[in-house]
Amino acid sequence: MRALVAISCVVGVLAVLAGCIKEDLVRPDRNRPPETFLTVGPDMGDRVFHKYLVRWTGFDRDGVVVAYKVAAVSELQLYGGRVDQEDIEAYLFELPWRVTDATESLFVFRADMPNSRNYSLYVVAIDNEGKEDPTPAATNFLAIDYGLPEISIKISSNVDSILPDQLTEVYTVPAYNLADPDEPIRIKIEWSGQDPDGEIVAWRYRIDSSPRQTVPADSTSIELVYDPSNPAVSDVWLGWHEFRLVAIDDANAESEESIARFAINFDPVTVIDSIWSFRAKTDNTVQPSAPLPDTLIYARAWRDSPDVYPDVNRIAYHFGQLKIKFHATDVDGPIGDPPPGEFKWVILGTFLKTEDWVSNPCGTSGSIDFYCDVTPSWPYLDSDRPYTLVVRSRDRYGKADGSPDTIMFEVNMAPKIVEGSLKAHPFEGVEGKVKFTWDAIDPDEGYGWGVAVGEYEQAMIKYRYRIDGGIWQYVTAVTRAPRRYKKEAIVEGLEPGHHTFELHAYNGDYFETRADRDTLDFDL
Repeated sequence: MRALVAISCVVGVLAVLAGCIKEDLVRPDRNRPPETFLTVGPDMGDRVFHKYLVRWTGFDRDGVVVAYKVAAVSELQLYGGRVDQEDIEAYLFELPWRVTDATESLFVFRADMPNSRNYSLYVVAIDNEGKEDPTPAATNFLAIDYGLPEISIKISSNVDSILPDQLTEVYTVPAYNLADPDEPIRIKIEWSGQDPDGEIVAWRYRIDSSPRQTVPADSTSIELVYDPSNPAVSDVWLGWHEFRLVAIDDANAESEESIARFAINFDPVTVIDSIWSFRAKTDNTVQPSAPLPDTLIYARAWRDSPDVYPDVNRIAYHFGQLKIKFHATDVDGPIGDPPPGEFKWVILGTFLKTEDWVSNPCGTSGSIDFYCDVTPSWPYLDSDRPYTLVVRSRDRYGKADGSPDTIMFEVNMAPKIVEGSLKAHPFEGVEGKVKFTWDAIDPDEGYGWGVAVGEYEQAMIKYRYRIDGGIWQYVTAVTRAPRRYKKEAIVEGLEPGHHTFELHAYNGDYFETRADRDTLDFDL
């Protein structure tokens, strides 16, 4: 029995061992995956600060946790909205994991949509045998940047400049370094900023329409060069410029764009508004009993709208003296300041000019914000012809208008041959000799020339004539008092037959523009 019992026990033990061996063959790896827990972190659906400290831990029932995989991705829903287990596993496999043995981390989430963004955080524990938690600890939340960076900008240069009173105004730099003409203009733009709930990590700026530049946080200035001797290699040129700056914080949130404006001095712009003529005297001895009204001989509207104002309306009587009205603007001057107040003007071909820069009283007139009047009291106009007025302005930096305003004007009426006054008088008893006489008037002759009593008149109608289309002959004989060219001509040696006598009465040498003509047919 004992033997039987012993045999039975051995058989039982063998059976148990056989069962154990069979179980081991079915489950050779008894290692269980670890489990992962978020101990400090945002709950599902939380609104959290974009900087957030997250802690985690792991537990392994048959070993120890030696590392973790952590991934943070921007997405509106956990697992990107996937619900199928196989899709979730494939999604987790592709995440941008980083491996760490730490159990906490300070995360800085991007929050730039515009100042917030949804994120999912995944943490997976890894045990000592490399087993990973197939169901990571995970949460989805909204990271928010509660304060945008603030910026201040400062502009300076190596030359004397006009500083703006307000940020919206323009920092104006002269176009030339008057203290050192060989030294280029150097404009330095500096900036600084702070982020109320984080740190500024980068700056993004642009100048005018150039591409945007991104620089790190420790870059806080740039220098721009304008070299008037070599503008082609300069960073900036004459005219307006805008510097636009954005700060980017550690949540990738962008500040509002700050703008600073500066200008490298424009030329001032000069505009001639009108020219008026007025009569100083009616003759050489008698002053008018009452002042005569000024006559407008040029207005800017004529130049702007020539079809509306025909040329004939631009000619006035020769009153001798002028009142010139002009103004200037300077677009890069400080806002609210008047335009240039210094001018230089000249009437070409005369000694009526201003050699030096002069300041003139300025005021307002109608739609013209500023204007300056110049009334030359002496001398009077000195020739009987068109005049060209040139006016140039100069700004506060001493820079003159490179394109002065120029206008040709006239204050003279053409002389007129009195109708029917041209006559031929053959000499009796002298064959082929004829005296021609005529009468002519000049509406503005004798007015305003400023000559003293007894002096010769400067304004005189001149005459020329020709017979049968031949060579022009000039009348040279003059009367003595008052001094005038005689209104007669004697021609000799004419052949018998039909002839034509042509006469020009003109001012100066302007036979076409300020002249009158008459023709007389006669027979001998």
